Amino acid sequence: MSKRRARKAMFSLAPVQFRDSAIEGRGVFARRTFRPGDVVVAYAPRQRRLDLADPEAIAAADTKLTLLSEKYWVIIPDTSVPGGWLCNHSCNPNAAIYSDREGRIQCTRTIQPGEEVTIFYGWVTQNEPERDPCRCGAPQCRGFINFDLSDDDAESFETDTPAGGAFRERLAEYETYLGSIRQEQVMETILRKLAQMKLRSRSQR
Repeated sequence: MSKRRARKAMFSLAPVQFRDSAIEGRGVFARRTFRPGDVVVAYAPRQRRLDLADPEAIAAADTKLTLLSEKYWVIIPDTSVPGGWLCNHSCNPNAAIYSDREGRIQCTRTIQPGEEVTIFYGWVTQNEPERDPCRCGAPQCRGFINFDLSDDDAESFETDTPAGGAFRERLAEYETYLGSIRQEQVMETILRKLAQMKLRSRSQR
């Protein structure tokens, strides 16, 4: 008598599920427990890599779905295949995006089954203070995803003026916040943009 073929499991063994999110659009949800350091999901299971100077890569940056990998190329996800690129932003994230190699989403604090996997976007804008309203719902939600820098901020940053002091105080508060969610590297972007804005302002005089 031949052995009966084993039935296929009626549940998914995938570590995450992609479904509608209360934050925005679709999101990534854990199917199992993740511990700090665990890789949760690949950023883009199917992707293209373009040179930094490629016009398509520059244009794709406007979609906010590109990832700069190791400062050598730009990763553009194939949005027909779900992946970590679907992770929503949170002001109190439980995971982080790592851009080396193919890109990945990695757990930073314990994520329970059914919990949405969130990351910190770390967008830094210029003269667009309310560009990206935040809907993460965290108790300490900052109201906006982006940290905005104005031309006045760049001009007064290093001056002994009330405006300069107020901006440095805002920046120090943000740096403390970034440290609390292990996103200190965003400060490098902020300082670099401030320097670029100041240089551009001087060249236009």
